[in-house]
Amino acid sequence: MKTALASKYSPNGPKGSWLSGNLMAYRKDPLGFLTDLQRDYGGVAKIRFGPQQMYVIYDPALLKEVLLTKQEHFVKLKAFQEARLFVGDGIATSEGEKHKKIRRLMQPHFTKAHIQKYAEQMVDIVKHELDKWEPGQYRNLSDDISNMTFAIIAKTLFSLDGNEYSRAIREPYELINRMCSERMRSLLSMPLFVGTAKNRAYKAALQALDKGVYSIVRERKLHPEQGEGDLLSVLLTAKDEQGEGMSDQQLRDELMIMFIAGHETSANALSWAFSYILKQPEVLHRLYEEWDRVLNGSDVTAANYMQLTYTQNVLWEAMRLRSPSFFSGRSATADVEIGSFTVKKGQSVLFSPYAMHQNPEYFPNPLSFIPERFENDLLKRIPQFAYIPFGGGPRGCIGSHFAMMEMVITLCTIGQRFRLRLPLGHPPIEMEALMTLRPKNGIEVLVNVR
Repeated sequence: MKTALASKYSPNGPKGSWLSGNLMAYRKDPLGFLTDLQRDYGGVAKIRFGPQQMYVIYDPALLKEVLLTKQEHFVKLKAFQEARLFVGDGIATSEGEKHKKIRRLMQPHFTKAHIQKYAEQMVDIVKHELDKWEPGQYRNLSDDISNMTFAIIAKTLFSLDGNEYSRAIREPYELINRMCSERMRSLLSMPLFVGTAKNRAYKAALQALDKGVYSIVRERKLHPEQGEGDLLSVLLTAKDEQGEGMSDQQLRDELMIMFIAGHETSANALSWAFSYILKQPEVLHRLYEEWDRVLNGSDVTAANYMQLTYTQNVLWEAMRLRSPSFFSGRSATADVEIGSFTVKKGQSVLFSPYAMHQNPEYFPNPLSFIPERFENDLLKRIPQFAYIPFGGGPRGCIGSHFAMMEMVITLCTIGQRFRLRLPLGHPPIEMEALMTLRPKNGIEVLVNVR
């Protein structure tokens, strides 16, 4: 007998063109396409990218089946194989036992108790970057915050000076980010062995990225004492059942995903938070009140972090409206029933936190920035998978606690020291959906002392 959930949906979707299906509509406006599907088709929609039929899930109960209760029947989305060219086969992309082993290895460095040890380092790094700011300056806030989050990852997890490696890793990644996003959304991508100008630029950037990360591995192997007890030292000393350690390729893959995903998503979330704060004086007023009351001019610490509830709610709300990980998915390894329909082996299931977070059933007045909505344990009053800025299930983001502390510290440290405003005539802050959701061209601000 079918359950109420199982009988709720009979997936339908937009017809699209005979050749590319719905791919061109998605390429033209990914965010609009994903939100329109939810509006027009409800909890699940059926789409086609070229010959591939896919399901886009918006119902939290169905998504729970995919990410949790039936997750053993799914692997990372096949379309994301393109990203493996630069992130490799690390914790974000590996499958099965390999994924479980590396996650168990890393998990102790991302517990709530452990990340509290990073608080002081995080504060020092943000302050160091802020020492470069001068009243009256115009600055690209998004770039500055990216510098901060990259330096935080480098120092706390790998005992490195972020400024030393930022250019070697972040610059080639910018090109890769754009080109990889374009290739992932193409029906047919030009094989990289074809010597087009784009392919040559792409491969050169991949090589530059590899060079930067491999240099870190080589340097640490030469001087293992430089980071005793950090995550890189744990990876370097890890052994498998046969007593073999990680290869340089494996180490490179784990470092790559930590550097790229670890700094970019937090930087984007913070940029989006500032984009709302700068336009809503009442939000800034409440933040000032909380910072003055809780911090009274002192730094954020592990002890007072949890008292900064409104600051956290501002970040939760920014990630609701502008979830950096706006789109993800899984591919079925066997026929599996989800609700009332069957996902066949090889078919894909997509989900969009960006679109799901606009569901008025769980978030009234969904397009408005209202941090107060997260008061009174909102996340306990809505379905488990209705709000998923860090994903969910066994493959949810391992660094979610780390990211929240990092973002709270960065927001408070900037806000206590400087008053920022958008320059007159600042263009609208547009969304750019690449590998993550970022403010297009960044956010320019005028810096003044608070």
